[in-house]
Amino acid sequence: MFSNATKSISIIGCGWLGFPLAKFLLAQGYTVKGSTTQPEKTITLSASGIEAFVVQLNPTLNGNNISEFLHSDVLIVNIPPGRNSLVDDYLLKIINLNDAVNNSIIKKIIFISSTSVYPESNDWVDEATEIDKNSVNGLRMFNAEQVFRNNPNLQTTIIRMAGLIGTYRHPGRFFAGKQNIANGLAPVNLICLADCIGLISTVIERDFWHKTINGVAPSHPCKQDFYTLATMQLYGKRISFIPEKGKYKMVRSNVVSEELGYRFKVNDLMEWVSC
Repeated sequence: MFSNATKSISIIGCGWLGFPLAKFLLAQGYTVKGSTTQPEKTITLSASGIEAFVVQLNPTLNGNNISEFLHSDVLIVNIPPGRNSLVDDYLLKIINLNDAVNNSIIKKIIFISSTSVYPESNDWVDEATEIDKNSVNGLRMFNAEQVFRNNPNLQTTIIRMAGLIGTYRHPGRFFAGKQNIANGLAPVNLICLADCIGLISTVIERDFWHKTINGVAPSHPCKQDFYTLATMQLYGKRISFIPEKGKYKMVRSNVVSEELGYRFKVNDLMEWVSC
């Protein structure tokens, strides 16, 4: 179903999350443009009905027909920094993208961020919790959020996703073959692909802008229970954890339940991984 103001959507980053998201939005009747950094992948995108573009940030914005790619009602920014990315390099990419957006018709942005912005306080954290200014990864994501959040020309909603899991990112692979893994009693913060897509599409459908949202499943089993079961389900092999509870956090999605009104498709992670 269309929102009242949205007909066309551009997604920068059509990978594990962006590609199935694009196909879902197409099925809802939106016109969808998707970007990839690899020219050969445009064939796959086009075959699914997505208007495909090659777009690269390195750190300047380059690609084929950038102005047409950015000719949409909503832009979904789904470009994680990568494990080896420099803090300044990632921020510069986001600044350059923001500059290009300012020269386009786009007025609404969904920026996919991360719950890594929150401190491991050994307690619950939510959208009102102060960020962890001592975390390089967390500060990197928060500074990127601020680029779009502080742009007066944009209506921006930030979705801070927890660890992403799904059919092609099965958690049984995360610790396979390892033993005596630390912090086994710490709770996990995860979200399934179906709920990533559900949250993003609901934000668009309901015109839910100028918000910060945590995308995380309501259940938080401990690492040793969840990942032992996941590995057994996938490989039939056991792994072992040290039964300790060191630094951790439990991320709560207050805005999702109290304001957005979205109901998670996967409420119980242990039940999901058992299927």
